[in-house]
Amino acid sequence: MDIHDLPELVLVEILCRVPCGKFIFQCKCVCKRWLTLISAPYFIDRFLRLQSHRKTPTVRTLISRNAEELFNRVSLSEVFTPMLKRLESFDHLETEPVVVGAYNDLILCCDSLFDQHNYYICNPYTMQWVALPPTPTRCYDIVRVGFICDSPYYEEDDPDGHVIQLNAKFRCKVVRILPPDRQFVFDHDEYCFNFNVEIFSFETGKWSELVVSSPRGISYDYLDAMAFSYNGVLYWSGHDYGYFLVLGLDPFNDNSSTSTSSGSSNGGHIIDHKCRFVVFAMPVADHFVVECLGVCGGLLRMCDFDTDTKTLFVWDLKRQDHDYMVKGAGELCLSKHNVYSFDQDMYPDDARVVERLSFDPNNDDIFYLYVDADVLMCNICTRKWSKIVEKRKLNNFYFFPFVLPWWPTPVPSLPQHAHQLAHGGETIS
Repeated sequence: MDIHDLPELVLVEILCRVPCGKFIFQCKCVCKRWLTLISAPYFIDRFLRLQSHRKTPTVRTLISRNAEELFNRVSLSEVFTPMLKRLESFDHLETEPVVVGAYNDLILCCDSLFDQHNYYICNPYTMQWVALPPTPTRCYDIVRVGFICDSPYYEEDDPDGHVIQLNAKFRCKVVRILPPDRQFVFDHDEYCFNFNVEIFSFETGKWSELVVSSPRGISYDYLDAMAFSYNGVLYWSGHDYGYFLVLGLDPFNDNSSTSTSSGSSNGGHIIDHKCRFVVFAMPVADHFVVECLGVCGGLLRMCDFDTDTKTLFVWDLKRQDHDYMVKGAGELCLSKHNVYSFDQDMYPDDARVVERLSFDPNNDDIFYLYVDADVLMCNICTRKWSKIVEKRKLNNFYFFPFVLPWWPTPVPSLPQHAHQLAHGGETIS
């Protein structure tokens, strides 16, 4: 009997045992019958249940703005490079796109790092992408940009994997915080309480322009360009004289699809009172430059490296009051304070380049440090370290967490062409 003569239920059971979603998507190219079968919700649900019963581990890694993996764990270059080259050719870009954000296996790319005007949301493993409409404002600088989804594409409703919930209508947002207008600047240090913010929503297919207020004056230049998501909120780290700051924004609590009646006028601009920043502050010593590096163990994690004492400080942020988004401000509550001191062999006195890279997305206790072209792996619990990469030149030190789930996340579609993806291939309904 030929495999094409098998009943659909039998064929489903065979294909569901293909080891990963990447190969499943390749099977879609075999014939129209397989494409229809694999795209059906029943097949996806069955495949995910099997992965759950097998306790298949979720692969997590780190990628740079150039889509380079910090460590070649899953050979991402085999999928990232062809996709970015194809996007560059398809959209006639002058240079290869850069990565400016990530959420699970979706990445946010831009045609330029310093002139961010055209954005793309891509899934490298499915070779799908969608081009967003050009931004309303052209900014010739590195803007503060973030990318977030309100939920993953699928979730397990019980620990045994008996129920898999597909979130086919998950929402995505892209947020840009622009350099402040001079009229919003508070004093000579350029502290600002109101920021021009652009939010792209897939529900409308448009960018909305808002003026978002902050309960505390913030210097735009002291905000990190890289954002990370946690519990439906985008966060940027920053610093002030004697304080470390965390700036948060819930982009799903905006008025982009409603009227602006809740806003008030400020110099001809509409200040949105529904969507606003929250700011957490923590006093630190003047020579500290604390950074937010992401989410570890379900908590926000921050670190600082004191070059004078060769000491790494690590903080985990406690869960905040349930109404902190309403209050708009609060103090940082620290649940753990780890100290890691580096010895002479690991960090010589004459070291010229020292950069904090990231925590390992698969092991919360592992931290990576870049010292004079060597990558060091440090365990903050055992206090042991090792040199894992020697003489590797890194072009930048921003690394985004990239997750390979059991089933690839579909690229969201724009309303005006909901069934036509920009890669010119498969359609998603």
